[in-house]
Amino acid sequence: MVITVTILGSGGTIPTLTRNLPATAIQCDGKLFLFDCGEGTQTQIVRAKLSIGKLEGIFISHLHGDHVMGLPGLLMTLSQVPREKPLILCGPKGLREFIECNRRFLGFQHSFDLDVIETTGGTVFDDDELGIDCSPADHSCFTLAYGLRENERPGRFLTEEAKRLGVQPGPLFGQLQAGESVMLDDGREVHSDDVLGPPRRGRKIVYATDTRPCDEVALLAHHADVLVHDGMFDDDLRDQAKLKKHSTVVQAARLAKRAQVKRLILTHVSNRYLDDRPLLLQARSVFPNTKMARDLMEIDVPMYK
Repeated sequence: MVITVTILGSGGTIPTLTRNLPATAIQCDGKLFLFDCGEGTQTQIVRAKLSIGKLEGIFISHLHGDHVMGLPGLLMTLSQVPREKPLILCGPKGLREFIECNRRFLGFQHSFDLDVIETTGGTVFDDDELGIDCSPADHSCFTLAYGLRENERPGRFLTEEAKRLGVQPGPLFGQLQAGESVMLDDGREVHSDDVLGPPRRGRKIVYATDTRPCDEVALLAHHADVLVHDGMFDDDLRDQAKLKKHSTVVQAARLAKRAQVKRLILTHVSNRYLDDRPLLLQARSVFPNTKMARDLMEIDVPMYK
């Protein structure tokens, strides 16, 4: 499975010519998941060449305007294109009322089912390949952080071991790789466990914006491959970050180090920073594998071998 993270909007509160308002997309082969939907997200989806027809769900962190004002327009667009499969719409309490009010005043209908989930945490999506979990963050209103996780994958197929056991290449190989047992001509049974290596761990991407560093996010992000985290202020503005319930880039880097993540992407950058290189240097002094988010930045998340 190919997993790609696309930053659609890397700014916060006020859009600029280089930073749109918050939105991050994660592509998992033929599935698309959207996290937050700030104003201008639709245009960014087009620029990123993403297909809204593949959209499985939209996951809203909280109901501040810079994170949700793109949502009514996107739902209106979805109501104008052929779609039969349901759309998951997840977020904190109040999301359903926000959608219903916009639908009523803007006068749009949708032919597909809209599965609205209001939650305070837990698993909000799960299928054979992927799950999405959420937990409370620490902001000025109730806010959720989300973690997309790939389920554990079977181990690699040990071709030479299968041959040694007398399994001939062909359909039997496929059955064993699929986790089935096979019966050989001599009456012996070979189990998939006999010819598969140890299970391979799945990947994990965590999205946590508009938050102070907190235990809940650190736990959700534990061993994440990619952590997209609030980095609104440089570390000289620690007091302002505390007052406004955001993180400095150094605080985000410390959390990434504590959670033992692989990569940190700092997002929700204040419009005051025309040059974010000093912020990046501050963060890298604590957690070297850090990048500043850029609009339309793509992050490929390689599989574990």
